Amino acid sequence: MDESDTDSTVHGLFSRFTSLLMAPSLLSPNDNEKHLLNKLKGLVTNIKWSPEDAVDLFSALLKRFESNTTKDRSCFLSWMLEMLHYIEIHYITPSWKCEIEKTKKTLIELVRDEKVTDEDLKKCLADEREKQLEEILEEIRQQKLNQIDEKLLDEVRDIVSSVDKDLTSRNDGSQWGGLKKDLLRLCQAVEKTHFRPRLTQMVSWCLMALSKTGRLIQVGTGEGKSCIVAMFAAFRAMRGEQVDIMSSSSVLAQRDLVEWADFYKVLKISADCNINKQAKDLKKCYQRQVVYGTVKEFAGDWLKHYFHRMDIFGQRKFQCAIVDEVDSLMLDKGHHTVYLSSDMPALQHLNPLLAFIWATVNQYSKIGTETVGQKYPFHQVVLENITKGKDINEFSILQMAEDTGILAKGSVRDLRRNLSLLTEKAASVTANQLAEFFKTVERRFPLCRFALHYINNDGAIEEMNKGQQRENGERQRVPLLLITGGLCQYMYSDKESVHRAAEEEIKSALHFTPSHLSKDKSNLYIPGFLSHLVEAKLKVWIQNAFYAQSMTKDHEYIMEEHGIVPVDYSCTGVVENFMKWSDGLQQFLEMKHESKLSDMTVITNYMSNVGLLQKYGDQIYGISGTLGQQAETETLQKIYYGIKTCQIPSFKRRKLFEVKGVIVHVEKEWIEKICNVVTAQINSTLYRGGRAVLVICETISRAKVLHDTLADKVPNKKLYINNNMDNTAIFAKELKAGDVIIATNLAGRGTDLKVSEHVKAAGGLFVVQTFLPKNARVEAQAFGRTARQGSPGSAQLIVCTSHLSGRLQLLVLANKLLSLLESITDATPLFQDCFMTEVRLYQESHSNESSKDMSENLLHILTENPKPAIKTAKEVRDNLVAKQLVSYLEHDIPMIKKKQELFTQYLAVLDDLYKSSNHMPADSDLSALNEFWGMWLLTEFNENDSITELKSRLSRALDGARQKLEHKESPLSNLHHYTVFGNELCKRGHLAEGIKMYTKAIQQDHCWAAIAFYNRAFASLQDRHQDPNCIDQALEDLQNALRSVELYCEQTEVTLRYSTQQINNSCSDAITRFDEHMTARYTVLLFFKANINEAIKKVDRARDTGGNVKVEESLVYFLVPLVHFLPLAVLSTVSVTLIRSRDPLKIHQLINHPSFDIFIELRCLESLGLTHVYTLDTLFSLGGFLSKIHRTLQRALN
Repeated sequence: MDESDTDSTVHGLFSRFTSLLMAPSLLSPNDNEKHLLNKLKGLVTNIKWSPEDAVDLFSALLKRFESNTTKDRSCFLSWMLEMLHYIEIHYITPSWKCEIEKTKKTLIELVRDEKVTDEDLKKCLADEREKQLEEILEEIRQQKLNQIDEKLLDEVRDIVSSVDKDLTSRNDGSQWGGLKKDLLRLCQAVEKTHFRPRLTQMVSWCLMALSKTGRLIQVGTGEGKSCIVAMFAAFRAMRGEQVDIMSSSSVLAQRDLVEWADFYKVLKISADCNINKQAKDLKKCYQRQVVYGTVKEFAGDWLKHYFHRMDIFGQRKFQCAIVDEVDSLMLDKGHHTVYLSSDMPALQHLNPLLAFIWATVNQYSKIGTETVGQKYPFHQVVLENITKGKDINEFSILQMAEDTGILAKGSVRDLRRNLSLLTEKAASVTANQLAEFFKTVERRFPLCRFALHYINNDGAIEEMNKGQQRENGERQRVPLLLITGGLCQYMYSDKESVHRAAEEEIKSALHFTPSHLSKDKSNLYIPGFLSHLVEAKLKVWIQNAFYAQSMTKDHEYIMEEHGIVPVDYSCTGVVENFMKWSDGLQQFLEMKHESKLSDMTVITNYMSNVGLLQKYGDQIYGISGTLGQQAETETLQKIYYGIKTCQIPSFKRRKLFEVKGVIVHVEKEWIEKICNVVTAQINSTLYRGGRAVLVICETISRAKVLHDTLADKVPNKKLYINNNMDNTAIFAKELKAGDVIIATNLAGRGTDLKVSEHVKAAGGLFVVQTFLPKNARVEAQAFGRTARQGSPGSAQLIVCTSHLSGRLQLLVLANKLLSLLESITDATPLFQDCFMTEVRLYQESHSNESSKDMSENLLHILTENPKPAIKTAKEVRDNLVAKQLVSYLEHDIPMIKKKQELFTQYLAVLDDLYKSSNHMPADSDLSALNEFWGMWLLTEFNENDSITELKSRLSRALDGARQKLEHKESPLSNLHHYTVFGNELCKRGHLAEGIKMYTKAIQQDHCWAAIAFYNRAFASLQDRHQDPNCIDQALEDLQNALRSVELYCEQTEVTLRYSTQQINNSCSDAITRFDEHMTARYTVLLFFKANINEAIKKVDRARDTGGNVKVEESLVYFLVPLVHFLPLAVLSTVSVTLIRSRDPLKIHQLINHPSFDIFIELRCLESLGLTHVYTLDTLFSLGGFLSKIHRTLQRALN
């Protein structure tokens, strides 16, 4: 359109608009007129109509209305809205055709056909016929990303058409051989047990069966994926192969096995499921031809077989894998790792350090853009910043303060006697007074410079001496925030400086043993053998502590009975009960919420999803509703060599109408918008009945907010936010008009929601996605909950700007600004007002003159189609996803492969260990070697090193570790290993050698050698010849054991104090789960102390009387009186059914119950070497008594 055309159009518009001003009442459009315009716009923006075609359709509908209506036009809006609604919900495109009397006609042709009644037209629009084979193959051919050639399509056509004819004619297919015979047999079995397979299912099967290498196929949600999986699994089993079917969840795996059990039985194929089975049952399971399960179960069973040597798989090979929701497992969770828990109780020694890290990072807070640290007395800050070498101490600084009037006269004299009085004496010191004092300090110490700040009346930080300019060569000024009460806080402008400051403070309190133990109860003591680990990981732990501060409950994690549990909120919404964060993050969150404190673990065995799937070579077959875009399919093909992809069309035309997405800038308005959309959809209108709505939220917390906000507006609503809850009621009945489900991504993959016929007629389920999903696949999974199997459905994105990433927020705001600038010259709103006014005039008049004006206005409106902000945001997101996939390929996958190769190398070393020990290595050797390997991986693995270098270093390290074990030395210099070695020797009757091992443990680190001292004392007392030296040595060992247990108790108190420091400041008196846990640990240590004290008394009495002692041995579990096990006994009794159910989650919850704490703490002591506890009886010996008198007299004479 040239400039003259534009001028004339605008001139005409204003002329028409001016004439309409004569009737002011016509300028207030009602909701139905707005709905009409929005539906017409939706044809262009959502159903791919061109503006010209959409106007032609409107004109054709207008003429149809006029031809069927004589005088009354008051029903025009309701009639037009109803027709457009039918077109919308059935997703009628310009190219759509319907066969009428053997003639195929487009929608516009049908509308213009006067022989076709309105009811006939509606029936045509609602047609749900299944596609023919040629239509399916043509759609496959047209898909750009499909890796299919004509030869393959011809083969598929031949096989499917032949089998389909035989199924229809009930022919036995005896004339066929090869794949035709196989497919017919499979289809007959499906038909016998379930239903006749659809053409799309047969085509899917053919594409996989004809593929010599793996193939991934995209099959829409609700299209019968489980049938395709069962048919292909049976086909491979019929060929004598073993097939592993990996489902996305244990529930789906068990459900699919039960659902298809009869099908396998008809074909005489054995099938089982590997979920919740004991070792004996697992071995039987893997003897079956087809095994259903999850990747987690298959990987875990592989580790049991090859790492724990449990012989789970027998002769089973990795021949064929069929993976459900393959995109999620290969891309989103490809780097996820399964590992079997390996207890390393010595890592409990790190708990005080983690608690101190947590307490330290909680001293830092944000004020505006600045971060401030903990509060220090002013004199301490000055002393820290004065140049070294000055003969200045804290009282010199305090004297300066007294001299300048900051402190009252005579204060320093009092403070020398009691420094704790400083808080009271400085209580009234203001920030301004402190500033004057610091100026005095700067004059006396010219190299000492401070940038002083205070908090102004608005709560913001403001600099006090910003007028001062630094001279050339002057030291950088130390930024300080001054606070009333004589306190100062260091200020930090960036994250790195905060982390450095925290690290310095933590290191100053950290001591590695063996060392002198200070009387200061706040010091941290860590066994020296863990020093290398601490040095390697301290920075990471500090980073994770700060990260834990920023994480929020009901977002990244939830709190369950069994503790802090991660939530996969960005992809599946699943609460991941058996996953824990590493590198201290789990423990910091447990401290944050005062949950039971878990010990850090060392990963000694692992199998990633990628590593497991690669064991199947090129025989991986996957099915998903969303394979993704080109970048994602290309990534999959680079990871899994030889794999090809194909998108299978739906068996009926899909009728998903995506309403134009909305980006709202204020969270309150975002909530209102969602609530308005929900209430608008569940209520009936002029042209449709009420619908059901599914609202999908990014996090549990936002789902709860929306649920509460909708409380009074929506009576029939349910929350679906946690897979640990009983959610059967949500899926038990079909959804009716007015029903609303508010969910997380949990309602995405694998969720099948049924709706009533009334809801279908109104447009089907309406899905509201309240956030921008992390990728297009997650978005498609959410929208895939509606418009299934040819039924209609709608979906809409409603996004809040503040929930987007920083980059996307800037983009959206820039887009908004651009839209505002464009709106200044945009005439579209005027055209829209004119159109709606003309619609009203048309209804009130009997003339057809306004029809032409309406069409002209509509064309202008539909032609002006600016790019929506939501579309721009999606494009940016997709670009980011593509970059992330590149990083995944270039960084994550190589690292996964390196670790997998190193683990394979370690397994070879384990093989050698088993062979050299006649397949019965000592438990202590196995445990020590596993721990050494796990610690090597934690401290020595560097992803930037080549695999050759890593393998070489690991080989040398493991050789050294093996040599040490042969000489009964700990590869990690872990004193607890020596204690366990000593226990094994004593158990075999080698007391003298066992005592030597306990001595080695003591020499390694006497500070933590309580158990070694204890065991050595009783090992020597068990000798039949208890001479006086033996008694004296035992007494000394027991006294040393007592001192060492005191250190255990002290460090438990340190853990409790620092972990709860932040909470204690808030004056909470409630007994927390953390308190219960620490109390149980402390209780066990107190009973250990009591046992040692009692033994000391008995040995001391025996020494005084010259007698002997009789040693009684009991298992460590008898250390604690039985009364402490009563709650556990009661709990176990009432939980018998639960235990027998073998439900992993329920058993996990049971073990984490407080009643189990004492038992678990005793087990921990047992792992550290305290396998038995001892009681003594003193035996009187006349010879010993006389010998005692003789020695006493001899000493006196000497």
